[in-house]
Amino acid sequence: MPASIISKDKDSIRLRIDGYPLSAVNALRRYAMSEVPVLAVDDVVIIENSSLMYDESLANRLGQVPLRTPRKYLDAGEGQVMLVLDAYAEGGTRTVYSSELIAVEDKEVKPVSGEIPILRLTKGQNIKLEAYARLGKGKEHSKFSPTSKSVVKPTPLVVIKNKNPKNAKAIVSSCPRNVFAIEGGELVVKDQYSCTFCMECLKVSGDIEIKETPGSYILDIESIGQLDPDVIALKSAEILLRDLDEFNKAVDEL
Repeated sequence: MPASIISKDKDSIRLRIDGYPLSAVNALRRYAMSEVPVLAVDDVVIIENSSLMYDESLANRLGQVPLRTPRKYLDAGEGQVMLVLDAYAEGGTRTVYSSELIAVEDKEVKPVSGEIPILRLTKGQNIKLEAYARLGKGKEHSKFSPTSKSVVKPTPLVVIKNKNPKNAKAIVSSCPRNVFAIEGGELVVKDQYSCTFCMECLKVSGDIEIKETPGSYILDIESIGQLDPDVIALKSAEILLRDLDEFNKAVDEL
């Protein structure tokens, strides 16, 4: 199988990709960061602002709040959503959080976390604004990037030459990624995919061999939260294939 899922949760996905050159896998990594579009605030209309924060700083802060992006916007390739923020400090100083940024029409669009502080208001101060989010790509601005991590590494191949070394416990403790374990009195490879080629285990014992699996790579994608990690991986592959197809057509027309 060219691609298989090693692990997946709500925030990240780890894929093993076999039979493709590093350049192709790296292109997939780069597309996950810079070509998969998400919604982010890009225009702000300040109606009232009696806080101590400048309008420009407030607009920049809102642009950094990651917004959950429904799949329908990706499929359409475009979209704009208006969100409103209307906050007032009545009894004393209070913090305005991202949970108070509300989409007017599409309730599926909302901050990834409602606990992001936007600004503080003292007694009697208020803020009222309209924020317009649009679909954009990470290559335009980092606020449009859906990933906090997108990395590629060779697939490790960890070989234990002697399963009963005298210093088995030292080998296990030497690894910062918990690759090894002792089971049934024998040294075993617990999770070879977590190996980072730090070679610390080789400093302890000559009974270990660390190699790269030829033609095999691991792609690690971590989502900020606008999109599920599997959607990011699939969409990056879809966009990459589309761009390659357009490139091939352009070459044929020359």
